[in-house]
Amino acid sequence: MPILQSLQSLQSLQSLQSLQSLQSLQSLQSLGAARASPAGQIMAKDGISGIWQDVTAPQPRDFGAPSNFRAWGGQSQQMILANEILSRITYGADLDSQTCTIYALEIIDPSDTSPSVAINALAHFSAPSPDDFVLQARLVHDYADLRIDRVAEITDQTAGVIGYFAPLLPLQPGQMPRTMALIQLAMDCAGHVAQHVKHALACRRPDAVSAQIQPIIPTPSHASLPSGHATEAFAVAETLRQLIPESRKTAGVDSQLIQMAARIAANRTVAGVHFPVDSFAGAMLGFCIADVLAARSGQATGIAPVRFNGAGAGNIDFFTSQVWHDGTRQTVVTDDGATLVESLPGTVTTDMSALLRHVWTEAAAEWDQ
Repeated sequence: MPILQSLQSLQSLQSLQSLQSLQSLQSLQSLGAARASPAGQIMAKDGISGIWQDVTAPQPRDFGAPSNFRAWGGQSQQMILANEILSRITYGADLDSQTCTIYALEIIDPSDTSPSVAINALAHFSAPSPDDFVLQARLVHDYADLRIDRVAEITDQTAGVIGYFAPLLPLQPGQMPRTMALIQLAMDCAGHVAQHVKHALACRRPDAVSAQIQPIIPTPSHASLPSGHATEAFAVAETLRQLIPESRKTAGVDSQLIQMAARIAANRTVAGVHFPVDSFAGAMLGFCIADVLAARSGQATGIAPVRFNGAGAGNIDFFTSQVWHDGTRQTVVTDDGATLVESLPGTVTTDMSALLRHVWTEAAAEWDQ
């Protein structure tokens, strides 16, 4: 039976590689059809353009208009959108408490030549203790029993997570470019912010705790907590959950989106590259990024600040219901009474982006078709 399972895993990998090769060929063919060679283009131009003729200047575009966005290429669009989020996030670190804090910025009267800036704490992160990570490593070791069942998912998800959400809705990428832009934005910004928190907390990976972990994929060359995949998956799931209309939320799609995010997070523990506690931190941060995106898009007036405190995490395991249940985000408390994840009093605000509101409105309209 192990030989058969290994063969099936190999066949899955070969099928994935074949699909990637086909997609690469199709992309190359599309490029060739859309663009002539430089030599051919020179000859064609010489044959038809003739002598220079007077021209009329094209109509200038309106300064700063969100509608200009559709004129730019995909990579430029994503860079512009990412700046609309990342420009409203900054970071701090307290050496005494060893806490990394994410701050949300609010530009007061951005049209003024000298606007003011409000800075409010959005999320606090403190790492588990070394003893907590030792207890967590035992859980990682035991998760290896699921590797044969999850290897195809784990392999897919090393390249990205969006493809695992699309069938739930269903999401048609070719027909929903603005929705795709928003969830790609959520994933990109989640990754950027997670990397900063990882750098500040500098937590070691499971295979640094025990040689028995033996990850089945290469261990990433950055710190462990929070899990980047968990952060990205929960940011995508929550953005979709807030974007799609109630009329399209059939068969418990809300729950399935969050469950898929949690499964993607757990797969990283199965693979041997993350502790379960990393997923708690990632889920909390992913929700935060989705909230900032919604607030900047004019879909929310305030964001609940949150705290992750890993001290006392012990051997707590990660399950969907611990972070989200009956449509509500949960306070996470260990069996020993340590509060791992909690919402804090008050709300945090940030200013609205006209461009993000424009893109969100167009994305929402794609679900009415």
